[in-house]
Amino acid sequence: MTGVAANDTLNVRAQPNGSAEKRGTLAHDAKNIEVTATNDAGTWGRVNLGETSGWVAMRYLARHEDNPDYALAHALTCFGTEPFWSADITQGQGVAIRTPETQIDIPGAGLIVPASGRTDLYALGFADSSAQIRRAECNDGMSDRMFGLQVGLFLRHDQSATLYAGCCSIAMH
Repeated sequence: MTGVAANDTLNVRAQPNGSAEKRGTLAHDAKNIEVTATNDAGTWGRVNLGETSGWVAMRYLARHEDNPDYALAHALTCFGTEPFWSADITQGQGVAIRTPETQIDIPGAGLIVPASGRTDLYALGFADSSAQIRRAECNDGMSDRMFGLQVGLFLRHDQSATLYAGCCSIAMH
């Protein structure tokens, strides 16, 4: 966050304009705000706020890194429904996958690798399983939140294989 006074907050709007309905606020010192999309002009960014999403003026957000793949180089939290599942992917450290029935920890996951010549598609291999991550709008189906990453997680475990589909969020550790 930048340019917001210590005694002020940044408004989160329902639409990308200053007169739209206010959905909430972000503290003046908020950090690691994930922008999941921008308007065509790039002047407003969509962010998640609780169980909803809204728009903030980009002039108040400072880019964490100039590299657009920076966040993918660290960690992701992914999740989906039917069945409910979640996965924490920490590059080079491992993957933790949870369902209502089980938790599977796979240490030493490989690198998140961009597809050759593409900026919207990534792959991650671990053990005999894999994930494909794509920059694209994604909704969790349970809230009004929107995400900027889709995932397909192919998991082999105990003589079976399952494909999980869902959304990912950048997780800053």
